[in-house]
Amino acid sequence: MGMKGIVAGAGLLAMTAGVFLAPQASATAPPPKLSVSPAKVAPGQALDFSASCHGTPTAVTSPGLAGPVTLSAQAGAAYTGNGKAAGRTGKFKASFRCDGGPNLPAASGTATVEFEIVCPPPTTTPTKPPSSSKPPSSSQPPPSSEPPSSSSAPSSSSARVVPAALTKPCGTPGKTPQVKVKPAGAPQTGGGI
Repeated sequence: MGMKGIVAGAGLLAMTAGVFLAPQASATAPPPKLSVSPAKVAPGQALDFSASCHGTPTAVTSPGLAGPVTLSAQAGAAYTGNGKAAGRTGKFKASFRCDGGPNLPAASGTATVEFEIVCPPPTTTPTKPPSSSKPPSSSQPPPSSEPPSSSSAPSSSSARVVPAALTKPCGTPGKTPQVKVKPAGAPQTGGGI
């Protein structure tokens, strides 16, 4: 065996040892993911976030959130958190960062999800006929001169009250048109002598 054979054999032996004795490559993990439900909400409405992170997650943040959303660990690499939509309308992106550390560099990264805050449609409440001066029907007790107590059950008309935030359209551009009021006795045509 010549010198070339010895060198080739030593090189082959070193390469084989390197394959078997080399440190294992870092384990891989999927990148982080983030989802939100519902994706379209009214101002102030609750948002539920679900995240996947094979590492340490930060809080979910967005200008469309009332504040940061802390993610709580669930089974495996799953995280959940609940937040509240901000008071202004628009499309927003929420994101969080996952740190996979030195052992899971592929798991490190930022996940983003989009949601929209929209004005609720104006709601109509059933109109109640104006009260008249008729006495109450005989099936109802006569009205008492005492004010109602605060512990009494709400009447059916107050049970139908919708919060003002849901009945007024939000984000209406411009001012409300103003109706011109003319004093009594003023000329209607305005161009007269």
